[in-house]
Amino acid sequence: MAMTRRHILALFSAAALGGSAATLGGCKIVANADLKAAKAKSTDEFNANAYVDKIWTSKVLPDFRSRAIEVDALLQQAAQDPDKAGQAHGHRAGDGNPWTFEIKGEGKITAIDAASRHAIVTVEVQAAPGARKINLQVGPVVFGTALRDALSFIQFGDFVNQIQYAQVSRALNDRASKSVRESFDPKDAVGKTVVFYAAAVLSGDTITATPVIIEPAKGGKT
Repeated sequence: MAMTRRHILALFSAAALGGSAATLGGCKIVANADLKAAKAKSTDEFNANAYVDKIWTSKVLPDFRSRAIEVDALLQQAAQDPDKAGQAHGHRAGDGNPWTFEIKGEGKITAIDAASRHAIVTVEVQAAPGARKINLQVGPVVFGTALRDALSFIQFGDFVNQIQYAQVSRALNDRASKSVRESFDPKDAVGKTVVFYAAAVLSGDTITATPVIIEPAKGGKT
């Protein structure tokens, strides 16, 4: 019996369905709830403090000691070409984000604001064309992501999601504050000269920075 056009189409449809079933048989369909649970589990298992503890002495501090640029030199270069200065000395977390720098400087402490847990130590450094004030966040509460964003070896793609990336920023800020306050006592520090290493974004006349090191200048005490 000759096959009609209807019979031929039916055979092709059956073959297509059979192939789709075979293909799906090798796949696993995961419900949205399962994906969310797996994502939450990976976030719960990540320990940002342990991550920072592991890299603090071996990577973070050596990076600042070797890469930090003098505030005066950076400001002069940034005044001429901000983007060129950023490409040469800074790092940014992605296109559209500001350049963040590892800076160092020496100056006299002119003020201390410890009225809140977001304590600020203001250091005046000599820079062209005149002195500049650097506000160092000594905490214990430290705002912003400058410290994380200044470190070129920490990338968003290294983490499962935005939550872990944010947790690392907070852990870095906490560790920086703890480290600084263990070696530097802001009490009665006004008038003393210090050397600092910090992360900062250049903006305005007063720069707010997150220090990782504050130590006495040669011949000075804190």
